[in-house]
Amino acid sequence: MLTATELALFERLIDVGKLLEKRADRATRRTIGLKYSQYEVLIRLRNAGGELRMSDLTSRLVSSPSGLSYHLAQLEKAGFAERFTAADDERGVVARLTPRGREFIVEAHEAQTEMITNAVVTPLDEATIDGVARALGALQVHLRGEATGGQLPS
Repeated sequence: MLTATELALFERLIDVGKLLEKRADRATRRTIGLKYSQYEVLIRLRNAGGELRMSDLTSRLVSSPSGLSYHLAQLEKAGFAERFTAADDERGVVARLTPRGREFIVEAHEAQTEMITNAVVTPLDEATIDGVARALGALQVHLRGEATGGQLPS
């Protein structure tokens, strides 16, 4: 049986996730000209060392293959990413961050920092930020099998 607090936690996580995604999408469209879902593809590629098989990228994004293909097509047009056949499997496709894509992430960092600061840093104190980050990391490991996030552009 769930307690009222446990149910509230779940509902609030869903609500906050949706609100943050909407805010992030508005901000990235306005400041860097991309949908947040497209920017997230670049971030996931960067966090993976620059390239990932499409199937792995789909699972890391919790996305559909067709949705990812659309986003990558847009990123390819902008020169931020490219796709190629996997060397070890001619049926496999790998997505790669281009040098221009890496530069773009660095350029976009300031705008993203402002949005993140306004959305989640300013309303919380340092101890709360640390605790929430640890708690969400534990949930990611439980649900995804790994914790993600926290890599600053270099």
